[in-house]
Amino acid sequence: MTAELTWYLVLCLVSFVFCFLNKRTPLMLVAYGIAVYYMWVVRNSGFDSDMATYAGYLSYLPDFATATIYYTREFVYWFGSGYLYSWIQNDITTLWVIDIIWITLLFYAVGNKKQSAGVPLYVAPFMLTFFPVLMGYENVYRQLIACMFVLFAFFGTRNLFVAGFFGLLALFTHNGSIVYMPLLYLFATTKGMTIPKLSAFHKLVFSFLYLVMVGGVYYSSLADSQLAKSSSTTGLPLTYAYLAVFMAMFLIAFLIANFKFKKFVKDNVSLVYAIFTFMAFIPVLGGAQAERIGMMLLIVIVPIFAMNLDKSLQSQSEKLLMRMLFVLVGIAPTFLFSSALNFLLTAAKAAY
Repeated sequence: MTAELTWYLVLCLVSFVFCFLNKRTPLMLVAYGIAVYYMWVVRNSGFDSDMATYAGYLSYLPDFATATIYYTREFVYWFGSGYLYSWIQNDITTLWVIDIIWITLLFYAVGNKKQSAGVPLYVAPFMLTFFPVLMGYENVYRQLIACMFVLFAFFGTRNLFVAGFFGLLALFTHNGSIVYMPLLYLFATTKGMTIPKLSAFHKLVFSFLYLVMVGGVYYSSLADSQLAKSSSTTGLPLTYAYLAVFMAMFLIAFLIANFKFKKFVKDNVSLVYAIFTFMAFIPVLGGAQAERIGMMLLIVIVPIFAMNLDKSLQSQSEKLLMRMLFVLVGIAPTFLFSSALNFLLTAAKAAY
């Protein structure tokens, strides 16, 4: 068993243990330290799939004056990683530093007790083991980083300007993150989607943003480089696997709402948005691009869904059972799909 797989299993164990615990800062720091070390092991275990290409591009520092639109439209990652590499001069360490940045955003967003008090403790370490996130740091890297910027915009701050700033960072890290923008606006104007009624003005703005988002997703799906269409495939039939996950979440939420549609929509605005948006894109984007949209939506929706799920259950035993099932379902694809498990079986380069 490789060091990479060993430490992945450690994070799985931490996620299960944290299902029984409440939020405590020391516990978050322990999980954070394990996550950071795990990513050091991952980066020292060889580059799989697109990560080899990302590592190769680190030494290419584009210039705004001569760079193609592909680099300038997503300049946060391309220029940021290039400048970071110019200081560090090592591809493994550079990517690990970037990993520390998005892990810090993740743990602060879902782990702080002020803005995200309702998000259960287990969610932070679980996100590192969650299948779409695994696919992110092992393969579709920019999408993952963009998701973490958006997650911070949702849970890391209640300042609308700061949230907007991180939303823009996400947009210029990977243009596909425009898929979140209408939802982020909805989240801000309804104070965390606790007030579902919108004025006519907000409905108009939301509709306009949704139309802009649809156009933006189509635009971002038009590739002019091999990384924009890293896509051709991941080797896994993920489009309908992600759809199945959304449908399972829908059924659970609908059951919890006692099959009352209005209550379901009121309590699960973000889930309704994600399902409708994902299903709308599947027929027109094709498998690979739809996979990316599904992955990006799931990464941000899952912490919100976990929070709503926890709040809906009254007894502690029910909460514990549902949390453990949630973790189990989230990590199961890693072991069910050989292509995913192979990411963790890369031979290590060094001792740990």
